[in-house]
Amino acid sequence: MNISIRPLAANDLTALGGLLRATGVFEEHEIRVAEELLDAALAGSPDYTVYVAAAQAGDAGESPTRAVMGYVCYGRNPVTDALFDVYWIAVDPSMQGHGAGRALLSHAEACVRRAGGRGLVIDTSSRAEYQPAHQLYARCGFQRVAEVPDYYKPGDSLIMYMKVF
Repeated sequence: MNISIRPLAANDLTALGGLLRATGVFEEHEIRVAEELLDAALAGSPDYTVYVAAAQAGDAGESPTRAVMGYVCYGRNPVTDALFDVYWIAVDPSMQGHGAGRALLSHAEACVRRAGGRGLVIDTSSRAEYQPAHQLYARCGFQRVAEVPDYYKPGDSLIMYMKVF
């Protein structure tokens, strides 16, 4: 499967909203925040950059179809000298395991490097549903650097991953 990474387009919003819900990981209030950031990025906010992973499939001679696999939203952390935060990364459950998450993080890292950034930070949940994401971050070279107990709610800690270039 070929994966292409491209900037967010307005016609991606419905697919991405469905993808966020299909993961079964995000709570409704979290999905609303994710959708707000997508809207802000489309409106031209300099605070959020969004790239979409699309699977290209099709037989020779046919025009390829492009199914949205996932997306990453990141931005510069304004209180640091040159760190960027990954605000959201999500991959459609039916497309997980095909390299979209790795491709999205790699693309974000390359963009951050070009922008003069010195690293990426990911804040995530300690809930069991997030273990595959934690494994992805480790495989992509992120270090687990902090844990804040009961951050999101009792029993749900904040886990911070960081990759410095």
